[in-house]
Amino acid sequence: MREVHRDVIAAAGAKTLAWIDGTLYDVAAGWRSFPLDGSAGKARFSGYGEQFDAVTVSPGDDVVALVASTGTKGLLLAADGSRIREVNRSFYRASNYRYPLALCTLPDGRTGVVHCPDEYNRLEVEVVETGERLTAGADRDPVDFFHSRLAVSPSGRYLLSAGWVWHPWDSLYVYDLAGALADPAALDSFGDVFDLRGLVQAEVAGACFLDDDVVVSTSEEENDPEGPDDLGPNMLVRWSPVTRTFTWRRQLDATPGDLVAMAGDILALHGHPRLYDAVTGDLVAEWPDLSTGNAMSAIVRDAVTGPARVAVDRANRRFAVTDGERITVVHLG
Repeated sequence: MREVHRDVIAAAGAKTLAWIDGTLYDVAAGWRSFPLDGSAGKARFSGYGEQFDAVTVSPGDDVVALVASTGTKGLLLAADGSRIREVNRSFYRASNYRYPLALCTLPDGRTGVVHCPDEYNRLEVEVVETGERLTAGADRDPVDFFHSRLAVSPSGRYLLSAGWVWHPWDSLYVYDLAGALADPAALDSFGDVFDLRGLVQAEVAGACFLDDDVVVSTSEEENDPEGPDDLGPNMLVRWSPVTRTFTWRRQLDATPGDLVAMAGDILALHGHPRLYDAVTGDLVAEWPDLSTGNAMSAIVRDAVTGPARVAVDRANRRFAVTDGERITVVHLG
């Protein structure tokens, strides 16, 4: 895969990029559009406020979630910009780590939201449009884990949480989301599908889904040199929930950091974007001139980093990166 061409757009202050039906927007800036044909874009509305700095788009492009990464507020918006409802999360440690929220397609076709509206460690699944909670139950007893960097597999089957435990330590747990709709208590475990605690020496730097498989990157620091050697520092691995084994493991020179699925492959975002082959784990392209920040944890000082700077166009082979002054759109062959 190679870069075909790129567009560079002056866009002072742009930070919440999202592709909707092939158009690139800065959602927090009132859905300001950025046409790639050289014409001037414009905003649909006035801005939503400086606190909102990250955006998530539903699989069907019908709902956009705008959140304050290290705050407690979020907005669920329709694709036309109209407000559906406000969401919140626990204030406890919220200023230290990224807002846990993912959008998904529920088994009945409605758009759902997975988040932690009441407690930092309790995952809930709700219908976006109505707020109906599908995981309510009096017998919930969640483990002590700060959920963050949530993602749902394209099939809607699995949920991952790349969050952290106190002291602090970044880890990863994967849940059977479809099963949790029948038994919500499954979300109260350290991952009923994948529990990384017994496998990793280093901390989890990032994670994403490729189909139903999970791709994980580890951090630079070896925090437990006496621990198991399945996952050491600066590794990129692909794990299958079907076989419950690693498909491949790659030792790298530096941490890949946060991960995003891109055109069937893996976009790693520590420092600058790097594209890794999904089948082999090999590096196939990189863009050292595009800065994406240096986060390698759910805990962040600068929230506008990693995925918060990048928008992948799922329908086309391209991604956009903002540095706060300009937007670069990279088109891939």
